[in-house]
Amino acid sequence: MRLSELSERSGVSVYSIKFYLREGLLPPGERKSARLSEYGEHHLRRLRLIRAMLTVGGLTLTQARDVLAVSEDPAFGRPERIGAAQYMLPPHTRRPDDDEVARHEWDRTRSQLAEMLHGLDWRFDDSNPSLDALTEAVLTLRSLGYGDAEQLRGYAELVRRLAAAEYGGTIHPHTDLDKAMEGVIVYTLLAEPVLLALRRLAHEDTARRLHDGE
Repeated sequence: MRLSELSERSGVSVYSIKFYLREGLLPPGERKSARLSEYGEHHLRRLRLIRAMLTVGGLTLTQARDVLAVSEDPAFGRPERIGAAQYMLPPHTRRPDDDEVARHEWDRTRSQLAEMLHGLDWRFDDSNPSLDALTEAVLTLRSLGYGDAEQLRGYAELVRRLAAAEYGGTIHPHTDLDKAMEGVIVYTLLAEPVLLALRRLAHEDTARRLHDGE
């Protein structure tokens, strides 16, 4: 298809498509002449992924480009490319550096959480930035009097089963690495709003059931 058709089918303006091409987010089309290139279905799929990453996922152009670049780097094998792309996806947080007491509590809590998850036979690298995000969330909960360890272990078991279903049923079977990488990005970044929305709806459902008739 030509650029105008790609724009029409994707809903992305010609100007934006040209910008994505210049920035390296979208691979170039097949050159037919000095002024004409042809684009395929993979360009259409990539455009939809880019728009989802920028809008629903909230990534910046630089973040999206870096994630896509890592996912396509032939220097890495499949596990490394999947892991690196996931590590680059938000949310990210940082260890506090301005307070020695806060730093000590952060490091202690982070180590405890990693130990707990490894004790549940979770296999992950302790450099995973999601462990930082978990540490920040748990510390905030504890400051408000929440964050029961048993409840956290329950969450961990539920989420592990969810991840196994997502990865084992949708990502792992793909022999096409590009499609597998797309699945990682989609489930890491774009499915989380779905899970959050369902959880909140489930909370209302549970509350109504418990207080039915009041």
